[in-house]
Amino acid sequence: MRTVSPTRFHNSVHNAAAGYWTIGAGAVHAATAISAFDATFAQGLLEALMQLAAGDEAVLLVGYDGSSAGPLAQVSRSNGLLGAALVLSRDARADRPRLTVALEDGEAGAAVGALARHVEGNASAPMLPLLHALATGGDGVVLKAGPGRVLRVRLQAAMEPAHA
Repeated sequence: MRTVSPTRFHNSVHNAAAGYWTIGAGAVHAATAISAFDATFAQGLLEALMQLAAGDEAVLLVGYDGSSAGPLAQVSRSNGLLGAALVLSRDARADRPRLTVALEDGEAGAAVGALARHVEGNASAPMLPLLHALATGGDGVVLKAGPGRVLRVRLQAAMEPAHA
């Protein structure tokens, strides 16, 4: 039997990064860690929106994944390193896009575009269509939300500020 050091085990727990961040940043608000393989980003977005609906003023949504290793790689394969973050807020601002979501039956297509070519096979790649739409002014995307489920995200473009 191979032994694992307490430090290596502690750092292998999927909520360790959130714990380290809250300690390092002195954050006193709740942190949630969600693990749903290639549906994690969509599920995290749903959770963040629920927190906003429950009264939080803003939520930091961070999605990331690295290469899987050891026994995990046999059942949940992920390659490369990918991470991104969004700040979601209840405050409507004319210079920020607004989003609405709907959970539906269906299948999401594979992530495409310049970013997707660099992180093919990473379990967080399903977040890339939303990031691409936000960067290019797209009007919506469909994200994988689990087996046979998708999260349809509609984006309403930011309004240009009026010039006097």
